[in-house]
Order: sequence, then C-alpha cells, then structure tokens
Amino acid sequence: MLRKFLQMLEKENKIEFSKKEFDTKTSEIASVMKSLEGKAVLFENLKGYANCKILVNICSSRELIAKALGTEKEKILFRMLEAMKKSLSYKLVEKACFLENEVKKPCIIEHLPLLTFFGKEKPFYITSAIICARTKDGKVINYSFHRLMYIAKNKFAIRVIPGRHLDRILDTWESEMPVAVFCSVHPAVELACATSLEFGKNELEFANSLLEGKLTCYELNSFHIPAHAEIVMVGKIKKSELVEEGPFADLTETWDIVREQPVLEIEKLYYKSNFIYRTILPAGAEHKLLMGLPQEPRIYSIVSNTLPRVKNVCLTQGGCCWLHAVVSIEKKKEGEGKNAGLAALAAHPSLKRVVVVDSDIDIFDEKQVEWAIATRVQPTKDVIIIPSCKGSSLDPSQKEDSTTDKWVIDATKPLKEKEKFERIKFGEQSEN
Repeated sequence: MLRKFLQMLEKENKIEFSKKEFDTKTSEIASVMKSLEGKAVLFENLKGYANCKILVNICSSRELIAKALGTEKEKILFRMLEAMKKSLSYKLVEKACFLENEVKKPCIIEHLPLLTFFGKEKPFYITSAIICARTKDGKVINYSFHRLMYIAKNKFAIRVIPGRHLDRILDTWESEMPVAVFCSVHPAVELACATSLEFGKNELEFANSLLEGKLTCYELNSFHIPAHAEIVMVGKIKKSELVEEGPFADLTETWDIVREQPVLEIEKLYYKSNFIYRTILPAGAEHKLLMGLPQEPRIYSIVSNTLPRVKNVCLTQGGCCWLHAVVSIEKKKEGEGKNAGLAALAAHPSLKRVVVVDSDIDIFDEKQVEWAIATRVQPTKDVIIIPSCKGSSLDPSQKEDSTTDKWVIDATKPLKEKEKFERIKFGEQSEN
C-alpha cells in the first residue's frame, strides 16, 4: 500500500531518488531533508545498511497529503470529517510483509538506520514510531505517534505526554505494559494515528475509512498491525525504569527540555526484506503538518456551532501548524468575524492568534492572508487582545506563570462600502 503510493508519486514526478551515499551517523541527511521539503525523497545509498532505503517528506505538503487521501488540499479537513463519521472495521489477514525477517532481542541500530538529526553530540531517534497499546482489561486500544530516543542495544526512552491516551492506558498497568511499534505505512495511516480521537476509538478504523476500506491488518501478540507495515517491533514499556530523554527539536523549531521518561525494551524486531525505513524531520514540515492537520476538523466543527457559514480552517505553517490559524467565513452581520475568532481560540487551546477572513481570500496562501490584514484591518477596532490565557507549553515566549496573551484579527470586509475592499481581478475587462 505504501509502495503503491510511492509508485503513483514516481509517475507524477513527485518523488526524488537520491543515489548519493549518506552516513546515517552524521546529520548531513537532515539538511537534505529540509532542503527538499514539499517533495518525497527516497535515500537509496546508506553507509552500512545495504538492505534498506530511507523515506522522507511524503507528508511535507498539503498537496502530498491530499494526494494520499484522494482529494484536494482545500478539502482535506472535510475528507477527515467524513471519515470520522463512518469509521470502517478492517479485515484481518494471515500474511504480512514484515514477517519476512525476525530478530530476537535485537541491537536495533545494527538493523535500522537510526538518525541523529542535529549532529554527533545529539542522540539517535526514531521519529516515525506509531505505538499500539491497550488497557489491561483489553477494552481500549490506541495508536499514536511517540518519539523514541535510542539508548543502547534493544532499549529506547519513549516520550509519554501526561494525560494523553498512551499515558492513560499506561496507568492501567502495574510495572510493565506490552506494546507494538510500527512504521513505514501509508500516509493515511500516519494521519489517522496522529489524530486524537475520542478515547476508546480505534485509529486504524479511521484510517480504513480514509483508505475507503482497503486497509488490512495482521494480528501479532494480540495487536492489530497494518499488514503493509515494513518495520514492526514488540516489547514493553517499563514504568519504573526512567532515563533522561532529549534534547529534541520540537515543532516550534526550538529545543524541548530534557526530562525523565520510561524505557521501552524491544523483545522482537520484524522487517521486510529490502525494507523502507520511514523517518520524519523534527521541527520540519511533516512534523508540523501531522500535528496540525488533525486539529483543523475539530476547530471547524466547534466554530461552525458559533457561525454556520464557516468555509474552511487552516493552521499556518508559519505558525508551526499549532499556534496560528486562519478561518474563512461568509460574513452576513458585523461582529461575526470576532465571534468566529474567539470560538477558534476555544476550540484549540494552544492557539495564540486567529485571523478571520472572507471567502475571497485563499487561507492556504499566506500572502493573501497578509494582504487582507494590510488592506482590511484597523487595529483599534479589528483586533482583540486577551491577556494571560492558558496557551501552549510549546510556545517559548509564554510568561513565567505559563500563560500567554492571545489575539483575534478580524480581517473581514466591513459590510458597508464592501466594494471599496474588493480585490481587482487581473485580466478581466472593466465593467465601465
């Protein structure tokens, strides 16, 4: 399934095949990943790893993600909303490509081309790991992304965010929790597993809906794993064994703090022969889009309850796909722009700024959004500042008490003298 998607990209010249030899023990490959964002890249010549390739950037633009979902970039949000409403059960199969090779108690770095993204003094990470875990009573299963810092041999430090689904599931176990880890899957599966569904909902059923019922899974140690996954590990999270994790670059392109995190011990590694190793550049476009896009349907739904004529929502890449949003509305009454902006802040508490525009502005074009602010906004009447709110812990500018100021910019046209604020249309004859 992943490979078929790559074949599609190849036919459309949307993937680059790099023949240059790269040493994964240096950060050189990370610089190339950054320079080629917006286009998928397959690194085919890895020093010390003749049996695999590294795949990057398949989710590094809205266009690529839209292609994976069979839609257009402006419709990703609506494709996700539709899939959430009709999650589909997937089929279990008796074969899986990752079963071709099995290694017990593996020395991971001997088999997988782990990367150090920011230099030799920084740790090696798996950034594309999707963790499958279930509550001790077996009633709740969850799939979610978690970064894995390589410690040694078959051990990682796993980042577990307090209060999130994996942390809640971990709380149901005493000292150790069995997990499965997989990567190198179709982008629709990645997007689904990056989405925080209601606790208890199965992210792979959401993925299957995004894939129109084409996802199949294999049961391994009571875990359901996408059958097309190229790398799978099974092991256990050891709650009482803590190590320092970090430093790691967060999506704000600043350093996350070093903190104590539990150890993940791998018992078995499975991989396809001549496998593809998927990795994600920390703080890069993929990191931002995979975190941000799943928030847009929720923002849209909540803002729609305030104003039914919401057209679309975009978390901007310049705002790290997390801190800044643009909301498009069809305005009928004065004040609706401000209402929509306030509703967006409530929908995604990490938001710091919301710009509300009319439907004639392409919210995915940051130049058009800035143009709307430049030509349709007077700060004294169109900007609302809300001081000292609970914001995002990722915001390095937050105050000492962990609060941040938030603001709404109403960049919609005034209903009176609307024609004064219309954009000219190049190439069309004047009506006069």
